[in-house]
Amino acid sequence: MSHKHQALHCGIQPTSGYLRLIAAGFLAASCFICGCSSRGNTTEPAKPAVAQSSTAAPVTTSAAAQTGPTLSEVNQALARVFKDAATLDSKHQPNFFTGDFNGDASQDLAVIIVPAPGKLEDMNQHFPPWILKDPVAPAKPGAPPMRVVANELLLAIIHGYGPNGWRDSQATQTYLLKNAVGPDAKFQPKPEFLAAGQGKTLPGIAGDLISETLQGKPGYLYYSGIQYSWYDPKTFKGEIQSRVVHGGTTRNNKIDLLHPKLIAAEK
Repeated sequence: MSHKHQALHCGIQPTSGYLRLIAAGFLAASCFICGCSSRGNTTEPAKPAVAQSSTAAPVTTSAAAQTGPTLSEVNQALARVFKDAATLDSKHQPNFFTGDFNGDASQDLAVIIVPAPGKLEDMNQHFPPWILKDPVAPAKPGAPPMRVVANELLLAIIHGYGPNGWRDSQATQTYLLKNAVGPDAKFQPKPEFLAAGQGKTLPGIAGDLISETLQGKPGYLYYSGIQYSWYDPKTFKGEIQSRVVHGGTTRNNKIDLLHPKLIAAEK
């Protein structure tokens, strides 16, 4: 029975104010019920995902490794490897330049040096912290050890270490090259070399090169992944393929600088 009928049944005459009061009560009750239902079903908005930081920081090349070397930095690198046994050759300009010559994404330093006066004994020490090679005329098995002579022009290539490259205090791996300094030595980027040599027989190069003229012949010094070699575009016929067998010896071409006695035993 409605409130109006109840009021009539009880002898109460409903008025417009009474009816408005009943309607307001119904409205308030409805709002309360809806509000409770809405609060019960409301879910919190999804929070944006926060990127988790990796514990391993990405390797980035420092700004110093990307800038050009200063004379002070070059002398520091030379002292790290050669102590006071070698100095920059002042007759060549430029006498140092950078590049990724061994292709490990760490900047290397190439420096034209001469033995310091009175330091030949140090340059020819029995166990030097560098690798002495002649890229134009490699030593043959059984040949006497190479030696540095007084006033000899040498090309030292200090391989970089990590993002700081050759500036790093641990960058000590160095190749010391004889007969490898021409009057026009300069840096040659690997991509430019490959683009210019399309369709030609090229050696397998690991990184950037050094373009220069040696013994009157223009060519390039490059790192093969094992050692520095000389590439003459006019005479190059392809690299000799050798297959490694036991103990570092090779078969077919019989080239093995570390184990010449084993090669002799195979003959």
